[in-house]
Amino acid sequence: MNSYDLIIVGAGIAGKATALRLAQLGLKILHVAPNFDPGIHCNDDLTWDSRIYALSGSSQQLLSDIHVWESLDPSRMQVVSDMRIFGDSGQANDELHFSAYSATVNQLAWIVESSHIEKTLDTACKFQGNIKRLTDTVASFVSRNDSVTVTMQSGETYSAKLLLAADGSKSSIREKLQIETPINDYEQTAVVANFSCELDHQDTACQWFLEDGEILALLPLPNKKLSMVWSAKTDHATQLKELDGEALCLAVMAAAQGQVRSRTGQLKMLTSPQGFPLRRMRAQRIIAPDECPRIILIGDAAHVMHPLAGQGLNLGLRDVACLGKLLEEKESFREIDDPVLLRRYERARHGDTDILLFTTDKLQKLFSSNSSALKTARNWGMGIVNRSRFLKRQLIKKALS
Repeated sequence: MNSYDLIIVGAGIAGKATALRLAQLGLKILHVAPNFDPGIHCNDDLTWDSRIYALSGSSQQLLSDIHVWESLDPSRMQVVSDMRIFGDSGQANDELHFSAYSATVNQLAWIVESSHIEKTLDTACKFQGNIKRLTDTVASFVSRNDSVTVTMQSGETYSAKLLLAADGSKSSIREKLQIETPINDYEQTAVVANFSCELDHQDTACQWFLEDGEILALLPLPNKKLSMVWSAKTDHATQLKELDGEALCLAVMAAAQGQVRSRTGQLKMLTSPQGFPLRRMRAQRIIAPDECPRIILIGDAAHVMHPLAGQGLNLGLRDVACLGKLLEEKESFREIDDPVLLRRYERARHGDTDILLFTTDKLQKLFSSNSSALKTARNWGMGIVNRSRFLKRQLIKKALS
């Protein structure tokens, strides 16, 4: 039987970042996934991945620590210097404006394509000698007092001190463990597409809370381009995805009583729209039950959230950073599978995860309500926050962490 320090299941961004971070600690990693292909890597100015992420300071720090940040192509990245959030009244006083300049920071976030991040991680993993890749699927696993044994669909068997599930929101590892994972279906779909715009976006990300409870975000890309994330009701999302390029541009420009067009000018669609169903998920445990120890959930296998705050990937990468820090700084007498370390990881992640999921869930419910009193209160509240430099600095500080 082949023996490793860790077996990591899942080859998305979280899985590859975890493999790279822990391999750099000198740990012997078996990385398992049905497919390691990072997908199409766009490299010309007219072709952009529709799925993009806004990376926070903590994500940038992790990618820098594992020597990936400097390998990202600067021409495929866009700094966000300002963020403007608009209520649904159409009035100027319900706008919330965050400025990197006012907060005395260099930027609020970096916009990067999903495929570009994954391709760069993939290349780094291939050059890491402590990572062995196995294209296969986990059929079963058994956790014992001294190791966890994993059997693949091919029949091959491997053992390790720890098994890490980074296999996404439909995690088979989590399901096999029967960890309770409540799901809140928002009955919305995130429709994503990229556009070129007539007016300069001025490094500004914009988000509109629309009257019908939908949310439209336009995130800046290099060279007068924008990435759209329209969190729309399922039926409306289907209609949006079926529109041709010209009709979709008109629909986007007409949104928020025409406020979008006043900021973007004429739009031209660059990528066809795609849709991703939106829901909130949180595993009740992120380490396996006591009777089946040695198993950890990472990223979307542990939690999924609404994209209105743009923090889903950042939360998953903070999982990676936290686990790496705990293993790097553990006492010399503890092994990496010490139950004390596993409980430290679970405690450390619960607070961050719970606060962020709670906040985004309540914001989604608040801005999807049709109550006229709530509408007035929430737009008034945005104006109050906008006039408070202290509150805005605290919110920026939290978003950058």
